[in-house]
Amino acid sequence: MSEQEMKNSDNQLTGNLPAADGTETVPEKAGKKGKRYQGYDIDKTTKKRKSRKKPWFWKVLGISLLLTVLILASACGWLLHSNKKMTDHLSEINDANTMEALLKGHKNVTITCSYSHLTEEEDHTTTRLVKKTKSGEYYSYFKKEGTREGDYKEVIRNRKMYRYDEKYVRFYGLIRDDYERVCLEDIEGSVFQTSGEERIESENESDGLISIKAVCDVQDGDDYTSVYGFSAGEKIYKSITIDKESGIVLSETESCNDEEFYSYRVEFDGETKVPKFYQRLQKEENTRECTIFDDFGGDGEEEYTFDVPYDAYFVMLDHEDCTVYVDEDCERELTDYQIEIQNPEGEVKLYVKKNG
Repeated sequence: MSEQEMKNSDNQLTGNLPAADGTETVPEKAGKKGKRYQGYDIDKTTKKRKSRKKPWFWKVLGISLLLTVLILASACGWLLHSNKKMTDHLSEINDANTMEALLKGHKNVTITCSYSHLTEEEDHTTTRLVKKTKSGEYYSYFKKEGTREGDYKEVIRNRKMYRYDEKYVRFYGLIRDDYERVCLEDIEGSVFQTSGEERIESENESDGLISIKAVCDVQDGDDYTSVYGFSAGEKIYKSITIDKESGIVLSETESCNDEEFYSYRVEFDGETKVPKFYQRLQKEENTRECTIFDDFGGDGEEEYTFDVPYDAYFVMLDHEDCTVYVDEDCERELTDYQIEIQNPEGEVKLYVKKNG
């Protein structure tokens, strides 16, 4: 018997049949798949057992923790965004609140401030009405009222300053940078500005307005200690109302120890007020010539000449580095007494000498 015949005989005995490509196949047993035994997978079996033993509440706990983290992250994100939004409103106040901004689109603006709990002054109220004249200069009418002796009314117009204290009308001879240093600073400084030290507690929006509650701490040497006498560390609570579109502060109040000591209010397009004393001066046809010799006798001597209405007493603003005299010999200083004995219809000359 040949070798091939012997192989075929063996195949018939074992039930192995040759495949078309010469390999052998193993027939499946009846009713069972022909899957070879692959051994016992310890890792796979162990994982299945562990999975079966893992309690269901651990899965729930894991999902709950994940949801909690997501909620906290969202809340923190919203809070940071909200705080940033409020801080932005507060930081933008100073840029948005200028006299030019307040007058934009309005014929005039009136700013009223009330003060109380002052250490060296009586409680009082100030009112400043400001408008732009045809020449582009400010017209400002200011009055201080509420004190027994410190009340006065003031008009600044065409770079001239008049003040009336119920006794005398005074015309101020403005020299050097007096107009910019005093007049403009007083007019533009009337507009509310933040200190930058405030911390926002809450913010609400309604009907185009933003209402902010803020707080700041009294510091040694600031106005709260020197002007009001509060102690360092005390808290100042502020309520601010802002026009949402323009960012203009319409009102603000400040309180300490549950007592309000300051308020600020803005009104637009009210009646233009011209005080009677100023109307009377404008009707005065007669004027007199008054002169100031600045740095008298010095290398930088300069002469200023003013046309002063009758019945107005001629004075100067204070200059810390100078002394003002009413005589050429510089022996008699300009005092309230010298102003009061002045002839309001005669020529006046003032001599300014630098100290030292």
